[in-house]
Amino acid sequence: MKWLLFAVGISLAGSAAFAQDQDLETTSDLDDGAHPLLIDQDQDLETTSDLDDGAYPLLLDGTLSGHGDLKEGTATKRGFLRFDTMLSGWEAWKEQVRKNTGISFGGSLGVMWQNYSDTTPLGDRDAVGGKLNFNISRDLINAGTPEALTLAIVIEDRQPVGTDSTPQQAGIQAGSIVPTATTFGEFDHLGITQFYIRQNLFGNRFQYTIGKLFAPAFINAYPFFDDNRQFFNQTFSTSPTIPSPLRGFGAVGVWYPTEGGQYVQGGVFSANSDNTGFTLDDVFETGELFYNLELGWSGLARTGTPVNARGPMDTNNAHLSFWYKDAQPDAAVTSQPSAKGVAFNANFMAGQNFMWFVRGGYAQGYINRRNLTTGFGYRPSERYSDLLGFGVGWVEPSNAALRDQYTAEAFYRFQVTSNFAVTPDIQYVRDPALNPSETDLWVFGMRARVTF
Repeated sequence: MKWLLFAVGISLAGSAAFAQDQDLETTSDLDDGAHPLLIDQDQDLETTSDLDDGAYPLLLDGTLSGHGDLKEGTATKRGFLRFDTMLSGWEAWKEQVRKNTGISFGGSLGVMWQNYSDTTPLGDRDAVGGKLNFNISRDLINAGTPEALTLAIVIEDRQPVGTDSTPQQAGIQAGSIVPTATTFGEFDHLGITQFYIRQNLFGNRFQYTIGKLFAPAFINAYPFFDDNRQFFNQTFSTSPTIPSPLRGFGAVGVWYPTEGGQYVQGGVFSANSDNTGFTLDDVFETGELFYNLELGWSGLARTGTPVNARGPMDTNNAHLSFWYKDAQPDAAVTSQPSAKGVAFNANFMAGQNFMWFVRGGYAQGYINRRNLTTGFGYRPSERYSDLLGFGVGWVEPSNAALRDQYTAEAFYRFQVTSNFAVTPDIQYVRDPALNPSETDLWVFGMRARVTF
């Protein structure tokens, strides 16, 4: 299995890539500002920003990618209690720079607070984390053509804000075997977290990306995987049974063999993540890799959607994801054995406003053996930038001494202005696996995010 995944991943990632779409910055290249199934993909974002016919832009964005954050930051939004943005002059200047130089840039600042019904070992009931990121993108060759080669860079910093732990850490400390917030963690310092090129080739039949990647954007990804704007808990964002690397060197390729929506996606990533460091040398020094092979059906096949956004924006998708991770005897915290497993996903739209999902997985050699998750997202017709989400999930730990854990989460994202959103959130964890003395763990949260 390991060498099959390796061969498929290398052959797909090394061939070159899929074609179509004009460059992300000059079209509705669908990384975060336009509904992929309802907008003519040759139109500019500016000509489709009203979206009053059901073509909602923001249910399925992928802001964990550099391009996704750029597109999300500039998309026109509409929400309840909507106020005018105060950054219109800034946005106009950015657009002028893009037209003059071909360089797109933007950023965001997010803050998340969580309160836990049970204290952590540090005696805390609260955790606050901050996340700052800045995104830069430019076509290197073939600018403005369907086969543009695009470079994207993401610079980030993440720190606790006034508390000892971040939400990513504190949820585990409170007893949940799955983080109650996935990406609101802590970095050593400000640094480059993504640095990659991507390209589309052969009439949208093939696409690739290579460089320093955020691997969860490609491994069993689906539209609600982004805790910048959607679910907080990892049960509903990524997969609790996949020891996915985070930020490190990787290569991904996707092939769409037919016009019927089928696809094959292969990826190879460094198993050792480094949030702000360089990991290509680690691939050659340790040879410790993570391999992923995904077979599925996509509503975005051959549409020109960028490789890093296809999963996070795929409103209608069904797939199986096979993975294998090399042993890591010298891992930073403790030695890690080899692991392998399979995961599945199905998410589909029901009408224009409602999307349901069912996901699950099985692993050998990882902390969680099995999981099953289901839920939905609902977007109000007249306030399409707002989003209601609800999910329930089950996780079975690999250690038989630990209890099965059950989680429910509900959130509502209020899009206050085009540049500012707040999201109240509530989670209930039944039988937190890492805290056998407690039966119930409640987690109340609030997230605020400004784009600029």
